[in-house]
Amino acid sequence: MKWLIGKAKAPVDGLARVTSWMKVFFGDAHVTRPVDEAALVKALGGRPYSCIGQSHSYNGIQVIPGITAFHMGESRFDSLTYDPVTQTATCGPSVKVLTLKQELVKHGRRMLNSGNYMEQTVIGALSGGTHGYGPEGVIAQSVTALTFLDGHGQKITLKQGDPDFPYAALSFGTIGPILSVTLRTAATASYQSDAWVTRLSKKAALSKGAMAVTAAVVPYSDPADPLIMLHTLRPASEGKGARKTTPPPFSLAGLTEFLLRRLWAFDRLFPPLRYWLQRAANRLDIRTHRRVITAPEDLDYLYDPEPLLKTQRAPDLLTGFFATTFTAYNLAFFVPLERTDEVVRFLMLEAEKLRPLGFVLKSLISVRELPDASDLPFAGNFGGPAAAIDLFADVRDYAWLERLQRAVTSYFPGVRPHWGKSAIVDDFAAALGEEHINALRALHLRHYPPGTLTPNEAVRKLFDLGDPAPASAIAKATAPPEA
Repeated sequence: MKWLIGKAKAPVDGLARVTSWMKVFFGDAHVTRPVDEAALVKALGGRPYSCIGQSHSYNGIQVIPGITAFHMGESRFDSLTYDPVTQTATCGPSVKVLTLKQELVKHGRRMLNSGNYMEQTVIGALSGGTHGYGPEGVIAQSVTALTFLDGHGQKITLKQGDPDFPYAALSFGTIGPILSVTLRTAATASYQSDAWVTRLSKKAALSKGAMAVTAAVVPYSDPADPLIMLHTLRPASEGKGARKTTPPPFSLAGLTEFLLRRLWAFDRLFPPLRYWLQRAANRLDIRTHRRVITAPEDLDYLYDPEPLLKTQRAPDLLTGFFATTFTAYNLAFFVPLERTDEVVRFLMLEAEKLRPLGFVLKSLISVRELPDASDLPFAGNFGGPAAAIDLFADVRDYAWLERLQRAVTSYFPGVRPHWGKSAIVDDFAAALGEEHINALRALHLRHYPPGTLTPNEAVRKLFDLGDPAPASAIAKATAPPEA
């Protein structure tokens, strides 16, 4: 494990408080950071445990109070290899997305897709259902093989074609620890990245022919035709270069456009003004367009098409201290792609109804399109194209987002969970499918007898995995390991 914070000491194993991403959910557990495979097998010891530190969970799904927590994200399983013959990469549990991308670009390769948080571990991103957008948007779709330890410390390897493989490849909280994954890669390429401030009614025309489409909807603009920030991605073509069309910088429209592009930051600085700023932007009806041609070696062309990573450019106070990822509770779910606009308008109207009660949505409603279907049963786009919808709120208001999610699942069939960013509720059972729930349950019970791997209570309930280990087993789990 490579520590990035000056001379900070590595954390010590022992009883510690484990928290979710925004610290909304927490619990005390005996945290263990295994140094190698032998130490991991020895630490299993038939005790109840959970695997933590492998995803950016907002909903507490990996926080299991009172039992051993294997911190795979801070373990030393950092092996990373690339096979030029099969053009696949194999990663250990502590390898981060950024590290994988940096290694692949040396070989002229890239990940098929990725989320926007590159400090996340690769295995956490894959097994947790993390997604980007565009073709093969759910990252686990690239997995070809994985190896995990069962409840007895035995290695199990599954490959594409094995009946159990689709359930293990995306199985948040029910399979672990995962020791390695092998995933497909693609050749690096240059892209035409276009960003507009426009209206929802213009989205279809502007995104025609694009390979990847995402939109950020201004939640308190006109629900009939919302103001949006649209981003599309196409392979770069001859004769097209960078361009920029914006209002004059010192005009009212120019000032509002500047504020609108940094809405997440001003939400943080001046929360009482967020509603009125959005209403003003809606009235001014701004139109802008910016095009960037990305370099083939760009590591983050999906989310940040500017040259270099944000961390490599001049410091940006707003990005560094007020980014929504680090200052807001985030809840997300998947809806059938053809109903995306309908769901967005529904959310806007429901949020407006809640405003007299003191709740105001933070920042933007993010919509990332996954235009193809995945064969992984718990992927957001299993069985058909989908859109991932992200909502944001101040941390103290997270329960309002859960209320909005329940409203959507009540009125729209086929709504599926984003595993790390949803309130995992029984409402999702129908969309996930009884046969698939039963298959994952059977896979878990086959490899993890009671008193070994213990998922979060919401996952146990959804998959009918039974009660957690008895108090005597928990007492054993929290005791220091024997020499």
